[in-house]
Amino acid sequence: MKTIHLPQMNIRYWLAITMASVFGTNLGDLYAHESGLGIVKGLAVLAAFAAIAFLLERRDDRVHAAWYWLAIVIIRTGATNIADFLAFRVRVPGVLLGAGLVLLLAVLGWMTRGRWAKPVVSGSAGTPDTHALYWAAMLTAGVLGTVLGDDASHAIGQGWASVLLGGALALVLVVARGTFATAMGYWAAIGLARTAGTAMGDWLAENHLLNIGLPLATLITGMVFVIVAGWPRPRPAAAAVPA
Repeated sequence: MKTIHLPQMNIRYWLAITMASVFGTNLGDLYAHESGLGIVKGLAVLAAFAAIAFLLERRDDRVHAAWYWLAIVIIRTGATNIADFLAFRVRVPGVLLGAGLVLLLAVLGWMTRGRWAKPVVSGSAGTPDTHALYWAAMLTAGVLGTVLGDDASHAIGQGWASVLLGGALALVLVVARGTFATAMGYWAAIGLARTAGTAMGDWLAENHLLNIGLPLATLITGMVFVIVAGWPRPRPAAAAVPA
C-alpha cells in the first residue's frame, strides 16, 4: 500500500483500530448469518473485495487513509468468520488454537521487524510499511483476537470481559505506547485491541438490557468507526525521503 494512504500512528489510530475490531466483530457475524454463502464462498467474496480494494488503491494518487481502513475492515470481517469456523465447525481445542495463533502472529510479527527501521509517514514514527506479511499478520491477529475474546467472554461474561480487556488496552496505550515503534510491541497491541473489540462487539449485540440486536449494533459500531477513523478525512502528506 502506498505511503500516502497510511494513517498516522497516534491515539486516534489506536482508537480507530479498536473500533474497527468492534465493528468487524459485528459485521463478520452479520455477514455469516445473513449472506447464506457459507465459510468458503463467504471468504472467497471477501478476498475478492480485498483484491479489488488493493488494485484500486494502487491507481489512486490522492492523500488519504480510506483504502487502509477499508482493508482493515474487510480483513477483520474475514478473521471473525475464520475464527468461528475453526472453533465451532472444525472444533480445534481452544488451548491448541490459541497457542498456535499466538505462535503464528509472533513469527509473522518478527518477520516484519525490518519495516520498522524508519517512519514512512510524516508525524507517524514507527508506522510500519504495509506489505503481504503485514496483512497476513493483521489477519492472524484478527483470528487470534476473536478466539481469545470469545474465550474471555465465556469464562467471565461479556460485560466483564469488555471492561477488563478494554481497561487493559487503555493502560497499554497510555503506559507502553513507546513500544509500538517496534514490531513485536505493535503486534502485541494489535492483538489486544482485536481481543477487546471482540468482547465489546459481542456484548453490544447480545446484551439483553440494551436489546438492540446484531444489525443495529453493526450500524452503530460502523458509524462510530467511521467518525473515529476520520474516514475519508485527508491526512498530512508523506514526508520526503532524504537523498
